[in-house]
Amino acid sequence: MSRKQARIERKNLKKLKQDQKSVRLRTLPDAEEPRVGSYPKRGKSVRLGADPGSIFHMPMTWSCEAPDCEGAWSWGVPRQWTEATWRNDIRPKLEQWAQLRWSEIDSMSSDTGHKMHHLMKVDQICDEAQLRLMEIEQEGEEIFRFRLGNLQRLWGFRVVADFEVLWYDPTHQIYPVG
Repeated sequence: MSRKQARIERKNLKKLKQDQKSVRLRTLPDAEEPRVGSYPKRGKSVRLGADPGSIFHMPMTWSCEAPDCEGAWSWGVPRQWTEATWRNDIRPKLEQWAQLRWSEIDSMSSDTGHKMHHLMKVDQICDEAQLRLMEIEQEGEEIFRFRLGNLQRLWGFRVVADFEVLWYDPTHQIYPVG
């Protein structure tokens, strides 16, 4: 097979995979239908008429009331973190960030200049995580990601200034790179 044919075949496979993904994601509920039990939960609501940038002047708060800890990912990592991981890795970082305003968190960058903590479009995370969000009826368009270390990530939703913990990803597989 020539290089040109191989390139065309790779391009066609990529398009086929994207089309299959699109078909799965088209099964989302109609926006006109009310969604029972969907995000946001616990009586929280979006602030109407507020300046969206205003959260950057607010202190970061967090909650871990309803993380998704059932089962395991296909790559072999359980969704439930250990008590030691919570005590040594997750909770100390959340407490550290809770001392900051969202503008300070947003301005943190790595040595290479990439934002350490940021919103991501749900369609950018791995297919399995997208499907899991649909299964647990958390179907927002964006999800927030905190960087805990080299590979470790903490995923959740930001509701105004409150970060709601959803997943701990110790192996950087929810949004794989490289």
